[in-house]
Amino acid sequence: MSTEEREQVGDSRLDRRGLLVCLILAMVLRGLVLWLHADDLSRDRDAYLGIAQSVVTGHGFIDVGRRTPSAFRPPLYPLLLAGALLVFPAVVAVAAINLAWGMIAVWATWRAGLYLKLGWTRHLAALLVAVDPILLQYTAQPMTEVMCAGLVSLLVYWIVRRDCSEPVRQLGTGVLFGALVLCRPTFWPFAGLIAFGWLWQRLRNGARSKLPWRIIVGTLLLVGPWVVRNQVVMGSPIVMTTHGGYTLLLANNPVYYTEVVDRGWGSEWTKPSFDHWTEDLLADMVRQLGPDASELDRDRWQNQRARKFIVAAPNRFLRAAWYRVRSLWSPTPQGEAAAAVNSRLILCVGWYYTVVLTAFAIGLLLAGFRLVTATGSGHVSWWPLLALVLTVQGVHLVYWTNARMRAPIVPVISLLVAGVLNCKEHLAQSDSLATSAR
Repeated sequence: MSTEEREQVGDSRLDRRGLLVCLILAMVLRGLVLWLHADDLSRDRDAYLGIAQSVVTGHGFIDVGRRTPSAFRPPLYPLLLAGALLVFPAVVAVAAINLAWGMIAVWATWRAGLYLKLGWTRHLAALLVAVDPILLQYTAQPMTEVMCAGLVSLLVYWIVRRDCSEPVRQLGTGVLFGALVLCRPTFWPFAGLIAFGWLWQRLRNGARSKLPWRIIVGTLLLVGPWVVRNQVVMGSPIVMTTHGGYTLLLANNPVYYTEVVDRGWGSEWTKPSFDHWTEDLLADMVRQLGPDASELDRDRWQNQRARKFIVAAPNRFLRAAWYRVRSLWSPTPQGEAAAAVNSRLILCVGWYYTVVLTAFAIGLLLAGFRLVTATGSGHVSWWPLLALVLTVQGVHLVYWTNARMRAPIVPVISLLVAGVLNCKEHLAQSDSLATSAR
């Protein structure tokens, strides 16, 4: 990197001290959470630990309950856990992986802020990731939230960085995107939005941009083995998972609509009602598909059932979609999650997220304005952030949603908040454009 480039990205001793403070704070807070909630490290809500242990024992990537080959969960996190289980006990493996990815999220957010020209506010972005209550909470659980946030921050950093060659940057972007969708398939629509941005750039600037084939190759290098495995083991080239039908039906069924959506904000789907719905669902599946139906058939059946309900009740679906928007961006936990937390802590978290999400909303508007007014390639840096937000919000208009689902884009939220406090360059750019127009 040249001296000019080094000054441009602010690679100074003071900057590194700011980053070090953020990393130390992140480590201390996460260590405290791991100590206070050590019991949660073995609470296997989504069966990731069970799958990892099955891989280690030689039984493969299976449905832990049915003991059959599975593609119900995305593979990256349980495979990483399986590798760690070869060396560490389960609780240590979960703690180490989540702690490492939490630190990566802080570091990569800070680095991305350099190339987004956020000035001193890049420290604020890293700080917000370090102290985020949702990421802290899930540091002590064998779930994908923290790892996914780390991958999102790395992806953003790799897209906006300018200190490596274009082929290396594109290949790295593809590899990181492949890893991201193997951690959470939710992010597949991001590829379409980025392709739209690439096409828009060509049309807007009249540029003859080459097809970014290295990004495609990088993605295929990661996703390809999963697809091949599913073809061989499951009998179908599954690109994502067999989990989509269940999560679609979970968010679009008459019991959920009656128990939660129709009763208004703050209502919850009680455990007895949810358990009864689950029992009825399983009974209906067995009755219609038989007890030995494949995982793929069950996924299709649930998907079709949810779609039929949506088509039959479009007005209720629209109300449910609005409910899901509010759930995704709720400043406080709802339902069972709220019941397990001290009321004073909920109040503090609520105020924290109210401030952060308000600034985030303003940041979205500013980023959108940057996107419209930027010339040349200036808009490219901000489009991926907007596309990630649109991806998560778009998917969770339809699928099961709560505030936990926004955890992976906490780095994006933090960067957009930092952008609000560092709009000097943007204002200068707008003045320059206005002067040119005269």
